[in-house]
Amino acid sequence: MATQSRMLKVMILFSEAESALSAEQIAERLGATLSTTYRDLQKLRQYGFIEQILDDRFVLGGRISILDRIARTTSPLLNAAGDEMERLSAATGLTVTLTRIYGNAILGLGHVDGDSMLSIGYERGQLVPLFRGCTGKVILAALPWRSLRKIFDGSKDDIRAAGLGENWQQFRTNVRGFGSRPVLWTEGEVMPDNIAVATVLLGPSGMPLGSMTIILRRAIEGILDRTEIERKLIRSRQRIESGLAVSPPGKTEPLPQAHLPSASRS
Repeated sequence: MATQSRMLKVMILFSEAESALSAEQIAERLGATLSTTYRDLQKLRQYGFIEQILDDRFVLGGRISILDRIARTTSPLLNAAGDEMERLSAATGLTVTLTRIYGNAILGLGHVDGDSMLSIGYERGQLVPLFRGCTGKVILAALPWRSLRKIFDGSKDDIRAAGLGENWQQFRTNVRGFGSRPVLWTEGEVMPDNIAVATVLLGPSGMPLGSMTIILRRAIEGILDRTEIERKLIRSRQRIESGLAVSPPGKTEPLPQAHLPSASRS
């Protein structure tokens, strides 16, 4: 088990900022000997999780891409939301994004472009701000208090910086306020030129699975009907949740690639 745990720790060292690491760097960061690190790297190479490049550094391997495709094409949330995201984007002419809960954070799953001039920023697989923007706030509002408290205890500085509260009571009150309506609008909290409206997506048990967000540029906000956008977003949420209710995890059909562009930003 120690070896397996150590190899998992190797995998999570890689990031966009550091996509290639030497064996020496990995050994130092894990506090392992160089010989042990090379053994772990050899095993990871055998399974395709990492690859060695010309300068003797290591990068993530092809197996990661295979697993990513499996995750995309068999995700219950993506299967339930794909068609509806396309329909909602076509009906509004706006960009629609999808996110899901990932531990104490949220993760961009994909988006459908409606406005080619809109800058989203996040690609699929990138973490989306949890405390800024409606995309994360509607999920926070739907979490049970124990989950919310865990997030607070681990993110007090980020919560304070986002203006969501100096203590647990303030944070809880602010977050519960985000759920007072079925949708939440925010302006410029993530991208200064964007306005966004999001709604939470609940699973059959009533637990939040993620959120769906419509994003628009400030420049066109004045010509749009917010009430109509909200109505369409709520209707799409209802359809997605109905789909989740009849397609439990493990019994979904692969989602067509066309429904999986990039990711999300609000």
